[in-house]
Amino acid sequence: MSNLIFKKDIHKYFIDNKELISVSKIIDNYLGSNYSHIAPEILKNAGVRGKWVHKINELYLQNINKENIINNLLIKLKSLTNEINYNYCQKSLIFLQEKFKENNNYEFIIEKSFGYDWIAGTLDLIYFNKQKDKYFIVDYKTYSQLDKFKLEKIKLQLTAYYWLVLKNGYQKLSNIAYIYLINNKEQKEIEIEITKEKLHEWEMALALWKEKWHE
Repeated sequence: MSNLIFKKDIHKYFIDNKELISVSKIIDNYLGSNYSHIAPEILKNAGVRGKWVHKINELYLQNINKENIINNLLIKLKSLTNEINYNYCQKSLIFLQEKFKENNNYEFIIEKSFGYDWIAGTLDLIYFNKQKDKYFIVDYKTYSQLDKFKLEKIKLQLTAYYWLVLKNGYQKLSNIAYIYLINNKEQKEIEIEITKEKLHEWEMALALWKEKWHE
């Protein structure tokens, strides 16, 4: 969908003035997700941290071959945000530097929106590993804790992204995806396998939305 438009400020997708339904809405509807029990200030702070990490990762991967790119980014970042957000970003950059140290072996697709039929979503990162001849999907998370419910939700989210990317013709797509989890204690990579069972669950989520909203 080359004319897909993502309005980031309201998190809505449009094509030819028709709104598409986001992956996150479909999954929240399926799982009955509700954040009303979480204090608004906590949600706001988490959202701000997530935005900083996304942006700093984007800038690094876009400029990975530039000398001293990490130092330059951190110097500029220092005066723009608080110490907590700065530390999150610092850990994330160091992780990316190590993960993609052989950077000539990789190509990056950053913050790309995909649409298919009436569904759309934006992926944090897809990277192509030239040695493995495969694309890999990555999602950044800044949860302080990754409990069982959150993990299952992320698995379904990554499965939905996998489904969307395949529908857009990426046939060399690996069924292994990754969470890059960062919080005040750690930064780590979590491997997620896209299974037939999860793909079936995603199809169930789509069917439930269509039944409820008559798409």
